[in-house]
Amino acid sequence: MPEGDSIHRIARALGRDLVGKTLDRVETHDQGVIKELAGRKVASVAAHGKHLVIEIEGDWSLRVHLGMHGRWRRFSALAAVPPNHTALLVAGGSAWACHRAYRAELVRTGALRTHPRLARLGPDLLAPEPDFDAMVARAKIPAHGSREIAELLLDQRIASGVGNVYKSEILFVERVHPQTLVRDVGTTTLRCLFTTAARLMHRNLSTRRRESVPLRRRPEPNSPRLYVYGRGGKPCLQCGSRIVRIVQGDMARSTYFCPTCQGTGEATGNPRSDSPV
Repeated sequence: MPEGDSIHRIARALGRDLVGKTLDRVETHDQGVIKELAGRKVASVAAHGKHLVIEIEGDWSLRVHLGMHGRWRRFSALAAVPPNHTALLVAGGSAWACHRAYRAELVRTGALRTHPRLARLGPDLLAPEPDFDAMVARAKIPAHGSREIAELLLDQRIASGVGNVYKSEILFVERVHPQTLVRDVGTTTLRCLFTTAARLMHRNLSTRRRESVPLRRRPEPNSPRLYVYGRGGKPCLQCGSRIVRIVQGDMARSTYFCPTCQGTGEATGNPRSDSPV
């Protein structure tokens, strides 16, 4: 599933192409051609966590959630667009088609704040000034105490934008075992997890090839760009121990970690001072 940095990159690219342009055609998989939107201009394109919102004149917005497999593509002509798209926008002779997205829907812009999918989102980690205090406060709600920290990081109600790749990388950078219970994670460590998440995601806003290992720590061009994600059974870049893969949560999502660098999952109150980034 695309993570927050990917959605922000898509929003920037679509915004450059579409904002200010007059739409000739708008379609969604559910509604077909929406005739009343023809002739209206695109006002803005923005990312909200993993949601993309395209605002159109006249108090309309198109909300798109790419899900696991969705993607946007630009075509030079409507005739070139493959069938069965989830959403389609045509302007100035070019077409922007979204395929295999989880959801695309037209909603009133004025109702976005109370939209059931958007209103429950936690603060966006890629906002100009992320509200880390609010993220920590949400994480510290007693109902979350018995959850494992790796699961909590994926909860978009706490902080929006983190996906499976960043989950593992953030926990490695801050030396926190993924199975540590939230009630055993100190406030300082929680804040460090969220600030590290924002830092890593900001670093990847300008590139499609996600990385968490700084360039100075990659001696060869083909050196690993991620500390642990997808490296099960391979040596830890810090200590040489074998990276472990486990599955967590109701959806059995993969988590990768170093059993030496990240301890045993016991209580942790403060981050390690020798954090690798």
